[in-house]
Amino acid sequence: MKVPSRSTVFGIAWALGAPAAVSAALLLNPGDAPGAMPATLPAGPSGDPIQFYSSAATPDDAGNFTAQIDSAVTVGNSFGPSALTFWYRIANIDQTPDGVPLIALGVPVPSAGPVTVDQAAGTGALSGLGVNAGSAISFFWSLSPVLETQISSWHAVQTPFDSWTLRTVTAVGTTTEEVIALVPIPEPTTYVGLFALGLAGFAAYRRLRS
Repeated sequence: MKVPSRSTVFGIAWALGAPAAVSAALLLNPGDAPGAMPATLPAGPSGDPIQFYSSAATPDDAGNFTAQIDSAVTVGNSFGPSALTFWYRIANIDQTPDGVPLIALGVPVPSAGPVTVDQAAGTGALSGLGVNAGSAISFFWSLSPVLETQISSWHAVQTPFDSWTLRTVTAVGTTTEEVIALVPIPEPTTYVGLFALGLAGFAAYRRLRS
């Protein structure tokens, strides 16, 4: 288990069109541009979650909102029978007179491999998303913000990975705040591959310098 660390919203980009009415999830490779989201998920995590985490109610530093995130992990998806799917929903539980709507959520993902993203229609139905070189996914609810006292629909990220950890994700209103949730991490063999790739790059750099 890793010690939770601070993260930021990566690849912030607005996609203001309505979600696409298609029947398949959206496959995203590292570096893909933002796109409209399909609305095909059921009401909640399909199958029995092997892990569930409900964060503490977390106010942002400016006092604009208080967010709480439920996250879950299920096993088996289009990447394979042992691959993990990560599910997220966010509650805007602030009840102050000037409560701010929640409009985005940033989730860090490992840099290796593609992911598949899907959503459920309803409160917080996604109007778009952004991906930054495969290192994070930013969900946007610009057309259907999560208002004060509301909770968003579930959103799922299918991954090829088989491990998870607790780490901060980023809730966004007019300001941002880090909230702890379950996120994917690469299996050890992936770390070995990434390390080998780094060594190869360093060797190529040394050859160019000599």
